[in-house]
Amino acid sequence: MDASMIPDLVRRLEAVERSNRRLKALAACAGLALTAVVLMGQTRPAAPAAVTLEAQEFVVKDANGTVRARLGATATGASLNLLHDAGRATLVVSANKAQGSHLALADPTGKIKGLLLLSEQAIGMYLSPVDATGAPKSPRAVFEVHSQGPGGFAVYDRNGHTRALVGAIAEDGTSVAVLQDKDGAVTWRAP
Repeated sequence: MDASMIPDLVRRLEAVERSNRRLKALAACAGLALTAVVLMGQTRPAAPAAVTLEAQEFVVKDANGTVRARLGATATGASLNLLHDAGRATLVVSANKAQGSHLALADPTGKIKGLLLLSEQAIGMYLSPVDATGAPKSPRAVFEVHSQGPGGFAVYDRNGHTRALVGAIAEDGTSVAVLQDKDGAVTWRAP
């Protein structure tokens, strides 16, 4: 080997070493990037955010487009109505401050046959094969308890006349049981 070749060999060796250092740095960056990608893929997904859906009314329809339920709100209360094929409500749950809470059960014609009422003034259950709302005009069984204390059970005939009373319904608040005939005359009383 000739002395004139040494500077050429040193220059070539330095070029190879620089290239080797760049290759090592590039390999280190590639390894670091690959490690970061693997580690980022291992993080848990964030929990889904709570979703709030707001509306004044929700309507549920069946596959044929028939309305089957309504859930709605007004300024004074809210109600849930379940409907049958003809679109009449067969079950109604409603609540408002003025009238209290109601659970009404109706037949396919829309006549309410059963009613549960919870209000500040009274708690009552009304059952009738004809109509359980309003003043008795048909056979009906009624259970009521008023906030002032009196309460009891009453049975009405098909003309809406009281036929039997049991409960704390006497004028002085004592318990009484009464049976009446079709004209309203007392046929039996205890005490």
